[in-house]
Amino acid sequence: MRVLDSTERKLLALLLVASGWLFVYFDRLNNPNELVRVYMARAMLEHGTYAIGERRAVPGGFRDSGPVYSDWGYVNDKALVCDDPRARPPACSGKLYAAKAPGASFLAVPVLGALKLAFGHEPSRTADVFMLRWIFCIVPTALFWIAMRRFLLGSGTPPAAALACALAGALGSLSFTYGQMFAGHQLAALGLGTAFLTAFWPAKSTSSPAPTSPRAALLFGFAAAFAVCCEYPSAPAALLLAGAWLWFGLASPRALAMAALGAALPLLAMAHFHWSAFGAPWATPYSHLENPEFVRDLAPGFLGISPPTWERFQGSLFAPYLGLFFWAPWIALALGAAPLLLRKRHPAGAAAALVVGYYVIFQITHALWRSGWVVGPRYMTPVVPFAAALIGVALAQVRPSARPWAVALLGGAGAAAIAATGLASTVCQAFPLEVYNPLVEVVAPLLSHGYVPRNLLQQGGVPGLWSALPVLAALATGMALLLTAPLRLDPGARGPHRLALAVAVLLAIAQWTATAGDSEAHSVAVRFLASVWEPDPPPGARPIR
Repeated sequence: MRVLDSTERKLLALLLVASGWLFVYFDRLNNPNELVRVYMARAMLEHGTYAIGERRAVPGGFRDSGPVYSDWGYVNDKALVCDDPRARPPACSGKLYAAKAPGASFLAVPVLGALKLAFGHEPSRTADVFMLRWIFCIVPTALFWIAMRRFLLGSGTPPAAALACALAGALGSLSFTYGQMFAGHQLAALGLGTAFLTAFWPAKSTSSPAPTSPRAALLFGFAAAFAVCCEYPSAPAALLLAGAWLWFGLASPRALAMAALGAALPLLAMAHFHWSAFGAPWATPYSHLENPEFVRDLAPGFLGISPPTWERFQGSLFAPYLGLFFWAPWIALALGAAPLLLRKRHPAGAAAALVVGYYVIFQITHALWRSGWVVGPRYMTPVVPFAAALIGVALAQVRPSARPWAVALLGGAGAAAIAATGLASTVCQAFPLEVYNPLVEVVAPLLSHGYVPRNLLQQGGVPGLWSALPVLAALATGMALLLTAPLRLDPGARGPHRLALAVAVLLAIAQWTATAGDSEAHSVAVRFLASVWEPDPPPGARPIR
């Protein structure tokens, strides 16, 4: 990648402050989405095994133990391989594994080793998560959105529109929430997004993609396979990208061979984990889940896939407790852009449309559509870069006179998304299932009482929201740039600018007033989150009763 220019350096600083200023992590919450991956990495580093512990029969039941498990304690999201092949989890003795794709754990091993050397002793879970987030999520995500902006500029998207796409994606979407969490969702998004940019990067002399060089094909194969190694549901998306790459004639025989070579390392590593833990390269943790509730959740349909229902459709896309378009309404514009680019057989646009379509279908047909504790439908995190690419490429196709109005819709919806997703992600990355609208029931009460996660100013004694001023300023800057995008596209675009403001206000009102009414369950949720806060209470906070 060439040296960052002035705009890119400013964008990088903005994204790093927004994503990294607050350390939104509470160890007592014991979030298995991150921690079970770290448990596996520590087991690999210190004991040369994928197993994080073992379950043994004791009088009256079973007990879980092991070097890592006994040191760090209970964690959810486990797989159990019974010693007796005739037995079934959870009532059996056997080895415990992370019930996750192994990619994140593979990445974590050298970092945990370096931390242990630097500290001279075993770091805490908190220290491990902090470093893993910065190294593999926060910094790579910021650099990815800079690369996305470059891609859109090369595709003919005007600079103001390209920046708007990058800001909406980086600060007003699942990418912002899960780009701060060491889990598989954002790692898969980065892998698939990198494969997409590599395969469809525009040629210097034209906005159309050039045939992929062997070196780029090597990266394409690695990135696509890495995404699968981090999140199993990425496999169909990776195949769709590969199919589009072939369909549009961008892959020479040599490039195909290099892509296969690049894919070999992550796929072989994943197969080794499956074989060692579960007995076959194609066996996954899903067939050995230790939590009986997860087994029941996955039971409907084939591999958890069954025909969509209205509840899944409405809940996944529109409901305040989960909906993709509630938390990131700008993504709805991608669905409108998809037919245009498919009709024009635009290579990058068609590929992005296929991936967006896949993730929407996956979400509304999967038994686990509710996704547990979340901010938005976390299984759809990889949809974000493809939605941004769809909109950006479509804006390059729109006639110049209509472009400010289209950018106004993006700017207004993107600003509202930052006000919702951005602020929600500053207090928590997962809200309890009983909460209907986290903005009303959790985010507003926590912020109004001064509950701010750990940061440098707070460590110096600065109280309440004052310590969060850098991240709040970064989010406000992103919103301002989105709302003024029509004017930077065309200084005379007063009408589109007013439209952007109106869209942002109307969407924000809808987001911040939607409620199912007050209930005891809602107040229990906010009190619970306050009870696990670190520090407890934060400086200057007023207790939540």
